[in-house]
Amino acid sequence: MDHAATADGPVWAARALADADHRLSACSAVLESQAALGPCGLLDDRTIALVRGMTADLAAQLSGSDHALTAAVRALLVAHRAMLMHLHAIAVEFRLSEALAARRALDPVFPPLVRRHPDGGALLAAQTRVTDAVRLMRMPLAELPGDLQHIAWSIRDAACADADGSPPNGRTPVRADPPGRIALLQRALLHMADDLALTLHIDEAGVALFLSALALASGMPREMVALATAEDDPLRLALMLRTAGLGRDSAALQLLAIRPDADPALVDIADAERLLRDSLG
Repeated sequence: MDHAATADGPVWAARALADADHRLSACSAVLESQAALGPCGLLDDRTIALVRGMTADLAAQLSGSDHALTAAVRALLVAHRAMLMHLHAIAVEFRLSEALAARRALDPVFPPLVRRHPDGGALLAAQTRVTDAVRLMRMPLAELPGDLQHIAWSIRDAACADADGSPPNGRTPVRADPPGRIALLQRALLHMADDLALTLHIDEAGVALFLSALALASGMPREMVALATAEDDPLRLALMLRTAGLGRDSAALQLLAIRPDADPALVDIADAERLLRDSLG
């Protein structure tokens, strides 16, 4: 059909040009930042593809078969800083799991400490479920933390309101039970008093449990811990390891397990906790 020949041709054309202008502006901003940063471990092609796939999958789950609504929801998901940071962290975690499976033969879903844990079966199921989903560039809505699930549905409501002026009825409730993977990892840490030190040894705990343990011990958000493993300069990761209470030798071992290219002397900083807090403003 020739859109320009229809009654709403001018309206359609104006919207299409506005969308094109937005994409062009966004491309310019991305190109500018990439040119300034150069190659960046946090934004390699695989990570970007995973985040794009996960946002598209979440938008489809929220919108059903309405393709126009799906596109609008996806744009809002990508624009939400906390949502994007969480999905970015999940993508980086997946990449790290792949790297350690290849480099250190570390089982990405059933590491030694999880095998010995009484609730290891539940963790195995959750980890397998999410790992398989991310590999396919998907993210089950129910696996988002509770606050992000609420945000996701609010984004869908906002997109619906923009489309027809009224929010949808019959919104799917946030799932409370069974708990998602992140909640299961946090619960496992609470019941690992005897093995708490081992949760900060990545070869024993595995990537997922290690990241949750390091977040708990360092007082940092889990997303920030995951992203620190991929930063070009591993200084923040070294600071987190020392802030978590690891001694110099133990911290250096974990740093090198994650980042073989790192300088182990990074863990020698005496006032790691203050520097870490100051770095986050």
